[in-house]
Amino acid sequence: MEKVVKPICRWGITGEIGAGKSTVAAFIAQLGIPVLDLDSIAKQLMKSNEYLRAQIKAEFGDDAYIGDELNRGYLAEKAFKGGQVGRLNALVHPAVYEEVARLESKIIEQGHRVIAKESALLLQHGRPKEVDFIIWVQSSEEIRRRRLSKRPQLTEADRDARMKHQTSLELSQHLDKNRDIILENNGTKHVLQQQVLQLTMQLKSECENLLQSRN
Repeated sequence: MEKVVKPICRWGITGEIGAGKSTVAAFIAQLGIPVLDLDSIAKQLMKSNEYLRAQIKAEFGDDAYIGDELNRGYLAEKAFKGGQVGRLNALVHPAVYEEVARLESKIIEQGHRVIAKESALLLQHGRPKEVDFIIWVQSSEEIRRRRLSKRPQLTEADRDARMKHQTSLELSQHLDKNRDIILENNGTKHVLQQQVLQLTMQLKSECENLLQSRN
């Protein structure tokens, strides 16, 4: 018997570094929507996928790893400060797409009709055709810098390099004004949580209408 592919509604959660993407994703997950953190999946694959490890070592040198662990500082230096972010992403993204497809299949089998994906570079190559609605989380540069200063693993130079890189991409230009939402996050977490609650209810309703039209 041919397997029936059930329709699914996909959300994207993105924005510049320090805007609050992960906080928004966590609030959405608390409301029962499965959220796939593509950046965390990428980091895990860079550590566990033997083929990908070999590719990264061939491109960036054996110093990309310390034993079995990813040498994050070294790779950040090579990628963000050395202008090789695109090359690193080109190696990692195919493995991420394959893993996301596998995880999506499991989530659909569990009966979910909505899946959210969080990624800083969701719009790097334009707007993904498979994503129905995108939430662009936006904060002022001053607030983003303040939030990033609380991340001890990032030096000031690291923060500046990443902010400069993401801003230069102008990813928000790929948003669809008829479908996507810009979520301002310049206030408290409580205010943001209430915004996310209302937005989730709105998008779930729009997803139901969308999925009915696909049946």
